[in-house]
Amino acid sequence: MTGGPAIAGAPRAEVLFVVAAGPRRGFGHLRRAISLARALGVLPVVAIRGDVRARRVARGLGAHPVTGTPRQALATLRPRALVIDDPNARATRGWRAAARTCRTPVVAVVDLGIGLAPCDLLVDGSITARAASRRVPGALLGPRYAILDPRLRAHRRRPEARPTVLIALGGGPHADAARRLARHLRRLRPDVEIRIAAGFAQSAPAPADGVVWLPPLPGLGAELGRCTVAVLGGGVSLYEGCALGVPTVAASVVAAQRPAIEGFARLGAIVDGGRLTAAASARQVARLARHVAVLLGDRAWRARLGARARRLVDGRGASRVARAIRRVLPRPAPGVARPTSVAARQGMSHEN
Repeated sequence: MTGGPAIAGAPRAEVLFVVAAGPRRGFGHLRRAISLARALGVLPVVAIRGDVRARRVARGLGAHPVTGTPRQALATLRPRALVIDDPNARATRGWRAAARTCRTPVVAVVDLGIGLAPCDLLVDGSITARAASRRVPGALLGPRYAILDPRLRAHRRRPEARPTVLIALGGGPHADAARRLARHLRRLRPDVEIRIAAGFAQSAPAPADGVVWLPPLPGLGAELGRCTVAVLGGGVSLYEGCALGVPTVAASVVAAQRPAIEGFARLGAIVDGGRLTAAASARQVARLARHVAVLLGDRAWRARLGARARRLVDGRGASRVARAIRRVLPRPAPGVARPTSVAARQGMSHEN
């Protein structure tokens, strides 16, 4: 984060979220921060480690990006808690130091223990908890604490009459991999409608060859609810699909997604489709397409996968985490009004 000009009217920051986001990093950390803010009933005020595109996406999702140094942010916004959701512990070192100076509780949200650093409350909602996370006293571990949009559970599974496959692997080079997968799948099942969610930072091409490219969406709940089978990566969308009981073939687009996919597959909740990167061979893509085609043709298998997935991820994790955060929040001093527009007085910039 860098300093900026003084801008009045910055939102009240009951909780300040620090996240990594961008076309290459993805937007799962940002989406998780917004979901947790909803569960807490606070504005999603976010400091983003990312470029202008990431801040533009954040505004489109209803978040309030701010810029400034960690000391400026905490001294002026004076949040009651700092929530860090960034896998790079070195990048957040300044935030943790500033929080110690301001005596602001730090909540760390991690995946598989990646980016673990000193904190007052650790949340690792991964299906497979690493030893590093298990050693932290009082840590919230496992998919019971997977932070998903509280509104997700309002969506119901109503698959389309026509077999439909949702492919949601992210934008950038992952969208090219999704296009290749769609072509292979069309050869196997020309009757299937394929819908590709290409990510927040990806422009949607025109429909072609039975493939619909979806525009950037604030959430995948509606699309997950209508599809017959989903092809998802190993990030937040995989947990969303499980919470809705969506029969899923999961493919990792980065190495860090493998443990989550393998963990869910071992428990019989999804099909492990292997890896699907921009450099994937035609053989890898064809293998993944066959997995999807077989699952499309087996209603009983789809039902078993969906039921097991829902048992593992119930979609209430954000509420559980919010309750735990409230327990570590310091009580505001009696008679002291909390600031609502002080952000820029000492170098903070709120981006409208």
